[in-house]
Amino acid sequence: MKRTSLIAALTLAMIAGAGAVSMPSQAAPVPTPSLNIIAAYSLVVPRSVSESGLVVRAVLPGGLGCPRMDVGVPAKSGVKQVKRPMQERKAATTTNNAFATLRVCEAKVPVRALTVSVAGRTVPAKMPRNIDSIAIFGDSGCRIKGSTIQACNDPAAWPLPRVVRSIVRDKTDIAIFLGDYFYREEACPQSANPLCGGSPGPLPGAPFTDSAWGWVADVLLPMGLLFQTRPLVALRGNHEECSRGGNGYYLMFDPSFGTAQNCAPSAAGVAPVVYSPTTAVDLSIAGGRSLRLVNVDSANGNDTAIDDTIAANQRLLFQQAATFAKGADEAWLMTHRPIAALVSTELLPVPPGEATPWSSVTQAYASYGLLGDFDLSLTSHIHLAQAIQVPGLPGELVLGNAGANLEVPTGYAIPPYGPLQNASGQSLIPPPLPPLPPIPTASSLETWVEFGYAVAKPTSDGWQIDLKDDEGVTFSTCGAVDREIACK
Repeated sequence: MKRTSLIAALTLAMIAGAGAVSMPSQAAPVPTPSLNIIAAYSLVVPRSVSESGLVVRAVLPGGLGCPRMDVGVPAKSGVKQVKRPMQERKAATTTNNAFATLRVCEAKVPVRALTVSVAGRTVPAKMPRNIDSIAIFGDSGCRIKGSTIQACNDPAAWPLPRVVRSIVRDKTDIAIFLGDYFYREEACPQSANPLCGGSPGPLPGAPFTDSAWGWVADVLLPMGLLFQTRPLVALRGNHEECSRGGNGYYLMFDPSFGTAQNCAPSAAGVAPVVYSPTTAVDLSIAGGRSLRLVNVDSANGNDTAIDDTIAANQRLLFQQAATFAKGADEAWLMTHRPIAALVSTELLPVPPGEATPWSSVTQAYASYGLLGDFDLSLTSHIHLAQAIQVPGLPGELVLGNAGANLEVPTGYAIPPYGPLQNASGQSLIPPPLPPLPPIPTASSLETWVEFGYAVAKPTSDGWQIDLKDDEGVTFSTCGAVDREIACK
């Protein structure tokens, strides 16, 4: 079934009053359509949340009740099917009808589960015991905001469905999404209907920009096959700030129970500022290794200057991250905004003055001195792929190229000054904040401005990370060994 047919069917059941809806006519990697379920997926969570390390979420049309989860468990005769209840995960009433057309349900995956399905949709039932490969991607949605209108109906201009197909074809054991799912922040202009027709805008007067239909179009349908085949580690990005797409993120993808209303607007119609606590999950890697993934929420931030209020909150998150990393055999930091990455100098004023090409300056300040036990940093936020090594910091891999419109193609070079200095070499730390010794500039930098994702595989002394385009063709290979990253 083509996406147009699927969208039409889902629209009749879910999007009453949203107006005409059109979508790309090209075939997309979506599961078998059903009016009973839109998406189902297994999220990787800390064992303190679910003993199995997984919870299942199901997204259905709003008029349906939560289904039971069908679980296959060991029995004398082979596998016995049992049904487990799912609980509704409710959006806040202060979001009005933005999410009324969806119903989100959840349940912990039992430790003994061999198979799990919801309304006939199979999802991963167990954490892999010997992980041989990990898919990593981020910044995937189709941009509709201001003068930037991405061609959501063109698979070359918005290739997320192709990225998903390629990841599924690679048969990785698990997937990590580094944040920024939601980009349809405005209604598609009438003049751009061939590019993005059918994407409705946010509710008038709402202090946020996401909606049920926006999440269906940007995430739930195009990522459908991935959801069925891989457990997902889901991070929050700046597009999931409470004033943007945070309500949908906490409703559908935050890994914790009881957080669906974290971004609920106040009765006065004001979006809150929320910081999720730092979490960690342990993966069993082939060869008897253990890898700890530590997730630091950097949805709130300031890229070009140090915001002392945000930095103080993030400092607490990074301190907890350092505690998690210290007890691990091997640890990766996962956070949406980069610690030390570079944007194009073409985006700086001329002359650059006090500007800096270093991205996410508040992040660099908040994490200062706390990353010594991390072996690698995984970030996104900038719409490209970049591998950067700053002496004293873990090698950083930036993967913000899964579908959102790409950055300018040139202007990426190592500056003579480090992440906490401006183009004049002056410190970016404003008084009365105490000064810190400067961070050195990068010792190596590689940048690729093209759509894609990465696949990481363990080696005898570290990791091989293949950077791939949206069709799954490798365009560079990086090695991550002894806290350093190098590519060829």
